[in-house]
Amino acid sequence: MAKEHEVLLNAFVIAKKRYRVFYNAGILVWEDESSKKAKTTVPITDVLSVSVSKLPHANGKQWMKRSKAAAAAPPPPHPPAAAIVRNEAHGSLDSDRIPVLSGSTTTNTLATTSSNIPHNHSNRGSLNDLSDDDRREASDYLDAGTIQAGDFKYLILHYAALVCQKTNRWRVRAVALHNSEPRLVELWYNRLSSDLRDQNRPKHLLLFLNPYGGKKNALALYERYAKPLFRLAGVDINLIITQRAQQIYDIVTSKSILLDNYDGLVCCGGDGTFAELFNGLVTRTMLDCGIDIKHPAYLPKPNIPIGVIPAGSTDTVACCLNGTTDIKTCIIHIILGQHSGLDISAVYSADAATKCDEGASPAGTGRPRPQLLKLFASALSYGYLGDIAYDSEKYRWMGPKRYDYSGFKKFLANRGYNAEIVVHLDRRGKQDPNDGVRCLDKCARCRKAQYGRDCGGERASYEDDDTEPLVVRGKFLMVSGANISCSCERSPQGFSPYCHLGDGLLDLVLVRHTSMFNNLRLLLTMTSKTKKLSELPFVEIYRTKEFRFTANGQSETNGGEIAPAISSEMMRRSKWNCDGEVLLDTNIIVESNCQLIQVFRRGILPAGTAGNGGIDQRAAATNPADDKESCCFGLCN
Repeated sequence: MAKEHEVLLNAFVIAKKRYRVFYNAGILVWEDESSKKAKTTVPITDVLSVSVSKLPHANGKQWMKRSKAAAAAPPPPHPPAAAIVRNEAHGSLDSDRIPVLSGSTTTNTLATTSSNIPHNHSNRGSLNDLSDDDRREASDYLDAGTIQAGDFKYLILHYAALVCQKTNRWRVRAVALHNSEPRLVELWYNRLSSDLRDQNRPKHLLLFLNPYGGKKNALALYERYAKPLFRLAGVDINLIITQRAQQIYDIVTSKSILLDNYDGLVCCGGDGTFAELFNGLVTRTMLDCGIDIKHPAYLPKPNIPIGVIPAGSTDTVACCLNGTTDIKTCIIHIILGQHSGLDISAVYSADAATKCDEGASPAGTGRPRPQLLKLFASALSYGYLGDIAYDSEKYRWMGPKRYDYSGFKKFLANRGYNAEIVVHLDRRGKQDPNDGVRCLDKCARCRKAQYGRDCGGERASYEDDDTEPLVVRGKFLMVSGANISCSCERSPQGFSPYCHLGDGLLDLVLVRHTSMFNNLRLLLTMTSKTKKLSELPFVEIYRTKEFRFTANGQSETNGGEIAPAISSEMMRRSKWNCDGEVLLDTNIIVESNCQLIQVFRRGILPAGTAGNGGIDQRAAATNPADDKESCCFGLCN
C-alpha cells in the first residue's frame, strides 16, 4: 500500500486524558474519547518537529498552568522566565525556552572584529547552554535522526498555530502523546519524520544580520527568538553579521560564496537590509547568466527564495508579506518553507536612456535598456518622503526618531516640486487601484499573473498594445510608486491598500501640492486605520506597469541649444527615497517585474476563515472570561 493511503489510528494519552489519534494524507487529528468537541486538526505542513522522549514534557519541563492568583500577584524584582501555558492538550511554547540537544544543527559565523558583538554564535547546542534540569534530562530526549535503543513512550510534536487571526500571529505549540508500547511510538515517529522530510523545507540557510539597523537590537532578537526556533526545526544557519552598508550586496555578488549550497537567503534587519539582499541576489543572477548589470536586456529570475526577519524601524516589507511584524511569526513562516512570488520594480536612468518614440514603452522597443540604478520592493518616493530620507541622514545618531524630526521640518517647509509623469495605463480600464480587492491567501490576481509569466509572457497583466500613455503635469508634494501596499504600524492602510504582491503592477500615488491644512489631512489619513489616501481630493492613484518621471525646469536641449531655466522655483528638485535609501538621479523610468523573486511567506487569511494551523486547532474556551487570553495568550496586548 502506498504511503499516502496508509492510515495510522491509535489511542494515546494526552495530559492524562485518552485521545483517539488519527493520521492520513498528511492530516493529524487527535480527539478526546469522552468529548468529540475536544478535537484538534494539524496538517503535516504545520508541524515543525517530531521527537521521542522518556518524559511527558515537550520542552524538558513540566507543563504549568497560569493561575489567576499568580497573574494578580505583583511581579518580583527580577521576574523569572515566562511560564508555559497549557490549554487542555495544547501548549503555547515560547520559542526562547526551547531546549535542544547538541548535534541538532550547526552554524558558522562570519563577522569582522567588533568589541560589542560576540565572536562565536552557533546553533549547535551544548550542555553549557542547558539548565540543570535540561542537563539531567538530556539523555531522555531525542529530537532528530533514527530512534536509538531506548524505552521511549512519548511522542513529542511541535507545530505552528495561528493564535490570533486579527493580528496574523503564529506561535509554536507542543503536545506529548503517550503510549505504553514503544513499538507504536516508533512507528508514528518514523512515519511523521518521513513525511516531514518530504516537505522540501529549507535545511541550510545563509542569514545576514544587520546589528545597527532600527533600534540596534537585531542580534538580541536573533539570539532570543530565531536561534532557538531554527535549532528546534533542525535548520543549519550560516550567520554573517554585517559591519557596514552594502556589505550584503558585496557578499552575495561575490563568486566566493556558492549559493547552490543553501536552500534560501534570509536577512535580519529592516527594509534597507532586505533591499540590499535582493539587489545583490538579482545582480548575482545576472552575473551568472552573463548579462550586463549596468544595461541589462532583461532581469533574470533567481532560483533561490529569500526571507526577512523584521528588526528595523518600520519593517514595511515584513508587514505586507506576513500581515504582521511579529518576529516569531516571520521565523515560523521561513521554517515552514512555503514561498510565493514578489514583484520587484526596477529604476532606470531616464537621462542615460536612448531616444525612443514619444510615449513608447522602453520595454517594448526591443532596444537595450537604459542604465539600471536600483531595484525596490516596497516604495519609491519623490518630494516629501524623499526630502525626509535625504535630511535624516544627518541625524543618524538619533535612531528612528530622526524620521520624525526630519518629517516635522519638511512638513513646515511645505515644498512642492514641478514634474511631468508619463503613465502607461490599460486602455481597457480593467486595472482599478480602488477595486477593493486585497492581496490575501490564494490571490486570484497574483496566480493569474504567475500563470502568464510561467507560460513565457513578457508582461503579466497586459501587453504593450493594450496600453496608452497618460501625461500628468503639475506641482506635487509627493510622488510615490508603491510596489506593495506599504502598510505598517505607522500607516495601517499604507499608500494603496489594494496593491498586490505579485500581479506585475505597481500603484503610482500622486499628491498635489496644496495648503498646510490639506497636508495635515494627508498625514492623519496615512496614520488612520480606516481612511485611505484615495479618499482625499488632491490625491490621484494610477495602476500601471511602468512610468517615466521628469523634473520640470531641467535644462533641456532642443536642436543643440540649451533652454534657459524659467525660475528658481522651477529649478527646485527633491531626491528619491528608494526603500529607505537616497537616490540622487532625478529623471527616471520605473518598471515592475512580475514575481521576480520568491519570498518565504504564508498567505494572509481572509477574515472569518481558519486555514491550516488556524483557529480551528484550538478547543473552545470553557470560560467566556478567558476569551481574551485564549485568542492569542495575551500576546496581542
